[in-house]
Amino acid sequence: MANSTLSLFLGLMVTAVTLTPVTAQAATFDYSKIKSFSTRPIDSDYVLDFFGDISQNEGYALLNNLDPNAPDAGHVSIAKNALPGSSAYYTTGRPTSPAPNTATRSATLQNIKGFPNFSKYLNNNNIPLSSIGYTYGQKGDRDFTKALNLGEDKLGQDWFASPDSTLEERIYRTGLDDEENYLIYGTTKIVDFGYSPFYFAADQGPTRAVSDNFNVFLNDPVPATKAEGLDPLVSGLADAFLQDLAAAGGSVQGISEDSALKAEFTTYNGYDVTYVNFPFQIRAVSKSRNIPESSSGLGLLIFGALGAATLRKQQKKQVRGV
Repeated sequence: MANSTLSLFLGLMVTAVTLTPVTAQAATFDYSKIKSFSTRPIDSDYVLDFFGDISQNEGYALLNNLDPNAPDAGHVSIAKNALPGSSAYYTTGRPTSPAPNTATRSATLQNIKGFPNFSKYLNNNNIPLSSIGYTYGQKGDRDFTKALNLGEDKLGQDWFASPDSTLEERIYRTGLDDEENYLIYGTTKIVDFGYSPFYFAADQGPTRAVSDNFNVFLNDPVPATKAEGLDPLVSGLADAFLQDLAAAGGSVQGISEDSALKAEFTTYNGYDVTYVNFPFQIRAVSKSRNIPESSSGLGLLIFGALGAATLRKQQKKQVRGV
């Protein structure tokens, strides 16, 4: 693989990208195809819908070492209909990308379903939805190499694919104390979520065209806690969210499902860096509800978000899938 390649994106989270906006297709993903992990989306009447627009300095970052012989260069997919290139080895929110930027969040709240106390508090205090954001990534005192990653990047351990299947599955993870994800009000953290890697799956579809691809990533249900040192207004906002969360099951699950995304490309200190649009849901769920038993010997192996394709620089304007 030539050094002139550019990391595209992790799929955790996503895959089809282009340099111009793409309208996502109305489609559904067949989760029964997934064999390497047991986590599935849990239905909920309490949902926060977010979107991270890279044109608004949001989204998430995917990274690959430009040296094809480096352990964090990413693997080449063997899945049916996968285009040439390597997966992104790291993923992190845009604010924690190693490339210099001024981002403060990965995504902005667009819509609320349920969460009556949280919604009422926003309305009563004239707080717009756009004030609420979400982000994830390595903690501020950690190097980006502690971000969610593919570990040893071994087939059958960290990723799963076959030339006879259009599906590739990946598990992105990091140390329990290295990663954080949370809600913010403005630039103030208000609610911390527990750690779970994200599980990623990319279906390349019946052809090599990106138009029939579908990508999903999700995590295990995790608890939530209020951030410390909040002023009264923000403290009340966090309390309202946590009150609704308790009523809906007490845990949070993050889910991203999409068939087409927009991306921007750069390089930094020997790494390809790709910023990707970020459609994302936070669902309030019960940790014990609707989670099937493990479908393989992996049990609850955990993943962290997204798969990425690497393209040659001259291919940057092409739409492609993971």
